[in-house]
Amino acid sequence: MWLFVGVAGTLAWTILKEFPRLWRERNHKELWTLALITLTVTALCSAKSLNLELPNPLDWIAAALGPYPRAVYSIFK
Repeated sequence: MWLFVGVAGTLAWTILKEFPRLWRERNHKELWTLALITLTVTALCSAKSLNLELPNPLDWIAAALGPYPRAVYSIFK
């Protein structure tokens, strides 16, 4: 639970410190990038702190690239 509070506190600090500065300087591209990265990291850290099962990204890569090595091996057979 304390880990979740820490994640929420870090999100609040980032919003209070970085977002107003980027808004004043009219760095909208950087603002959207920071918002996207911050929300993604917050969601993943919150899920991890609540002991939820997170998928392994390497399994997704292996599933996406799975047919290609078999095709290459069949060419050289």
